[in-house]
Amino acid sequence: MSHRQPIDALRAGLHQALALKNTSPTQPWGHPSAMHEVLASIQRDLGAQADTRPPQDKVEASLLHYQKTRELPNFNSLKYVCYGITVPIGLGQWRVIDDQLLCAHLFAQVRQRQGQAKQFRRCYQGLLESYFNFSRQHRADNVTQTNWGGLRRFLSSNLDPVLQASSARGEPPPWLTTLAAHRNLLGDDPCSRYAAGFMHDEIQEFRMMCATLGIPGNSWVWEDALLAYVRAVCQSPDDIFKRRMPKVLALVDGKLDMRLPHLYAVQAVGMTVARYAACQDKPADTGLLDACIKWIGSPWRERTKWDAAVNNEAARKMVEGWLNRQNIRDFFALLAEDGAADLRRLNYWLRWEQHISEMWFALGYSAASNHSPAFVEVRKRMEGRNRVLRDNNPYNNAFIMRIGQLLVIEFGLTGNACYVFAAADFATNLSQPSFSIHELKQRSGATRLLHGGDWEFNFDQKLRWLLQKVPLTSGNLAPASSSSNTHHANTSGENGTPKKFVILSMCGQHGLEYEDNRPYGGAFWVLIESAHPAQLYPRLTDFLEQAGFKWRPGRGYWIKGEIQ
Repeated sequence: MSHRQPIDALRAGLHQALALKNTSPTQPWGHPSAMHEVLASIQRDLGAQADTRPPQDKVEASLLHYQKTRELPNFNSLKYVCYGITVPIGLGQWRVIDDQLLCAHLFAQVRQRQGQAKQFRRCYQGLLESYFNFSRQHRADNVTQTNWGGLRRFLSSNLDPVLQASSARGEPPPWLTTLAAHRNLLGDDPCSRYAAGFMHDEIQEFRMMCATLGIPGNSWVWEDALLAYVRAVCQSPDDIFKRRMPKVLALVDGKLDMRLPHLYAVQAVGMTVARYAACQDKPADTGLLDACIKWIGSPWRERTKWDAAVNNEAARKMVEGWLNRQNIRDFFALLAEDGAADLRRLNYWLRWEQHISEMWFALGYSAASNHSPAFVEVRKRMEGRNRVLRDNNPYNNAFIMRIGQLLVIEFGLTGNACYVFAAADFATNLSQPSFSIHELKQRSGATRLLHGGDWEFNFDQKLRWLLQKVPLTSGNLAPASSSSNTHHANTSGENGTPKKFVILSMCGQHGLEYEDNRPYGGAFWVLIESAHPAQLYPRLTDFLEQAGFKWRPGRGYWIKGEIQ
């Protein structure tokens, strides 16, 4: 068999197939026009939308001519402008959709073609493509919005006439029947329909619809559908919302095969954090915290952005508390000399977190210049509150907190006392980018507290006394374990010590962490992962159960409201 026979047989078969379709090529075999015609036929047979978009250069030329002359001299010119009504051109990125007179004239010219069904359908198809490719970020003035609404109404009101005219000529093209089945795309709420499918991870219908209509992945249709999905998640009951929240955050961070542009990512995070703040039980969530910092910013530094993106004070305070607690953990677990040995200091200052109105972190050379992922993330979370500490020891760091009218300073290296000052007497300006160790360890007005023995009790007593001695501007900011509760018998242990303080002291002795989410509507938790806590901490568990705490396997003991 000759090596050319298979090719000759293929050529003969293709000629025969074209003859059966009554589309015998008038051009020589291999001519681009014939190949384009065959490709369009195959696309129609497969149910896909044929690429009917005119060449880009012709569209741009027609747009420039229309801008300059305000005339549409022939059908091709009209069709090309329909395909380019939302396309920005030139140095000024001018668009027809931004010009009220040009839009009105274009729609009028298209209506005049209604008696010529095929031409009217081609213009309609061009306007539809422009509709799906419209960029709402390009310009958002009233003229553009009015023209955008006019384009949508034009497409909606003419969908049935175009479909009927096409049906009268034979079977309508797939894109037209698909649009009729998804006419919600031309309404005031175009994409909420698809949220239910996204909620159940069933998005094939949506993908097929976009493929048939030629909707690109960067179209506003995808953005609206994904936001509708986020909105549906946020409208769900607490358990469904929490189960779906990680996928929402993955979508925002572009970790799925779909992603949101920056503006909509911020909006999605704002909706999500506001919804989480409304949950009955809302423990700190690292993923949500990181998303808030990345897309909105620190709640203490980017207050304006938070008000614009979230507009929910409870959510802002919740994340601010999370960030404060995370920064405290970062300091004593990563920036201190030996994180494992500093669990007592970590747990002690965590219970003061809700009373810390401001905090700063002065980083020594080692922490400020370390490029490992852990240190990079720490500095990112501390952004706006981090300073440079000048010290002969490059591994030292300082944690400065404002509690009422006091400034309290802890150092990372062991062997350093905790320094307490009346804020009004502190001579160093904490807004400056750096300061020396000597500027923090000021002799004048300093109270030095040592970390020895039962130092937690001593710290509480001294801080309570200093808070009472130094005038406050907004009430007593001491923790719930302060003297304000010592006179209530139902909150005290047998020796008169507040039960909360007893619990916190016992947690410190055993190296256990705790979370007090009650200021945000949550519960107070003593975190114990062990399945048999009574065997490991018999005295603590007895005390917790007598105080009304409940056990949740895998997490620990919890209580809401006052500790009785």
